[in-house]
Amino acid sequence: MAKKNNTKEKTKEKKITPAMAQYYEMKEANPDCVLFFRMWDFYEMFDDDAHIAHKVLWINITTRNKNADNPTPLAGIPYHAREKYLPILVNAGYKVAIAEQVSDPSLKGIVKRDVVRIVTPATLSLEGDEYSAWEESNIIVAIIKEKKWYWISYTDITSGAWKTWEFKNFDDLATALYKMSPKEVILDKNLFWEEQIKEILSKKFSLNIYYFEFRWNAKEKLLNHFNIKNLQCFYLDDKWLAQSSSALLLEYLETNQKSSLDFLNSISFESFDEFMWIDENTIRNLDLIYNMATKSGTVWTLFWVLNTTKTSMWARMLREQVIKPLQDIEAINTRLNIIEEFLKDAILLSKVRDKLRMVSDIDLILNRLALWRAMPKDLLNLKKSLETVLEVFELIKTSENKKLIKLLEIEEK
Repeated sequence: MAKKNNTKEKTKEKKITPAMAQYYEMKEANPDCVLFFRMWDFYEMFDDDAHIAHKVLWINITTRNKNADNPTPLAGIPYHAREKYLPILVNAGYKVAIAEQVSDPSLKGIVKRDVVRIVTPATLSLEGDEYSAWEESNIIVAIIKEKKWYWISYTDITSGAWKTWEFKNFDDLATALYKMSPKEVILDKNLFWEEQIKEILSKKFSLNIYYFEFRWNAKEKLLNHFNIKNLQCFYLDDKWLAQSSSALLLEYLETNQKSSLDFLNSISFESFDEFMWIDENTIRNLDLIYNMATKSGTVWTLFWVLNTTKTSMWARMLREQVIKPLQDIEAINTRLNIIEEFLKDAILLSKVRDKLRMVSDIDLILNRLALWRAMPKDLLNLKKSLETVLEVFELIKTSENKKLIKLLEIEEK
């Protein structure tokens, strides 16, 4: 609340222009964000945001009204340089509100501006391929607590998978968070004073923590989102903790993205019945996804050794399989049989891998399309990727490997 009051005081102290009045109004509405305020061909930042930009982005600070008694600090970046500076700021743990010009600047009067979205660590990849990491998931976790029970809801913005999960103690929750490696964590306001969880998340896991208050009826929020009459189809109808954590996550995403999230069209319980449970110490000691000696997230880990995938989608899947190994014998044998058939035919394997090089991150492109954020190159990449997938199936179908065709459930016409 202090930030909002400071903003109001600044507007009273200074004789400000209509554009700056817009800025302070948007800053008051988004006090926990660095505001990228579009002014013609620049994104400009003022006051405390200008000092943050100077510290993090190493750009110079000037002043907007240098002849005034109390000049306003100003730092700006060119509009076309956003892809250079935005990841630096977001990866440093800052939320960035993008305020664009939403009316024609050539028209008479003040240009209308509005915050079109808020970019956070987990949603950075929605800005474009240049912001995406190859094998990383973009998971956001919402956590609530009731007595000694923790309930989480999480989604991977990259794939659109949405799940909810319960924990009887904090240790199991910490292990799950280590496995998921979320980009950001949303805590219910009731967890604000929980020093244990804040210390674990910020110091041990170095996660970005944000607090968010959900003020609506959780069940009603989910019913409206899915456009259904009850939550029985998701087995959530009588689970109010699952509803609360899921509604908290949904509201946070909608508030930041300023858009409908129709692509999040299903939610399910996370289940480890088919996977082997591996605790945090085992994951660390075996260097499965993180190397304790080199302090590296990938190099010289089991995942690093195994990862010769050709697409980002399969790289993410491989990482998940390393920390969630199958324990169902039939499923394991099916996977091994597919691998064996490919290894028997080195020429086919080589052709398939060459084709897969041309497949883009289809999951991420589809999510950008759902948010009306896709660029022309996304459509071209999607077209090429889908054509390539058909070519891969055609290669397998014409290979005369009947066993592989059956294992992959490819229908011959």
